[in-house]
Amino acid sequence: MLRLISVFLLLSSFFWGCGLKNENKAEVSIFPDGEPSLYFLGEVDSDITTSCGQATPATASTGTTGTTPGSTGGTSGTTNNTRFTVISQLIFKTKETLNLRFIYDSTQIQGRIDPQQGFVLAGGLFGRTVQGTQGTVEWFNQGINIDTGLQSAQQISFFNLEITLNGTYSTTASSSTNVLNSCNTLDGVNCTSGTSTTQCFTSDNRTCLVQNTTTDAKSVIIRGTLKCNAPNIVPQ
Repeated sequence: MLRLISVFLLLSSFFWGCGLKNENKAEVSIFPDGEPSLYFLGEVDSDITTSCGQATPATASTGTTGTTPGSTGGTSGTTNNTRFTVISQLIFKTKETLNLRFIYDSTQIQGRIDPQQGFVLAGGLFGRTVQGTQGTVEWFNQGINIDTGLQSAQQISFFNLEITLNGTYSTTASSSTNVLNSCNTLDGVNCTSGTSTTQCFTSDNRTCLVQNTTTDAKSVIIRGTLKCNAPNIVPQ
């Protein structure tokens, strides 16, 4: 634990010294149950994190009909889909990777993370794997650039998010994982090569990273701000 605290203090001093003059940063506090809190001040590696994420329509477009003014019984159809599934993978310069899946709704200012895939923070100087399926993501006004008029997959060029995530991690197991993949799953535990409407994060493409239930598992709350700017992504 002392080693982790020393590492995070070193990271904080380093990044404060740099001034964090870009829009790719994370200011996150980690609160392990029964242990001193950790403060992580990191910088998103824009050379590796080429996109802030991908958004796809979370529900099919719904048609609405109504009487056109001045007509007799005429109808008109419109689409009204404000919800998108966002999958984001941020890789920091200190080699931690944060995978986050949540629902964005343009009519709201916050949404919940996906109850099955959730989030995973792993590797790097942090050296642990925290995963969970509970939490909220807030984007406020103009906090994430998703074009709700585009009813297909789109890359996200920037966001400014506030997160509150609840998860668990092992106090003894270490992690050097840099990049996590997504895989299809039928049971939320094992990956499958078949088609599925459910996905999970995985480090070996065989099993899902699910809530840690080992005997040494610790509960942890992650709160803070995530900023990402991918200037090479042109808003669609």
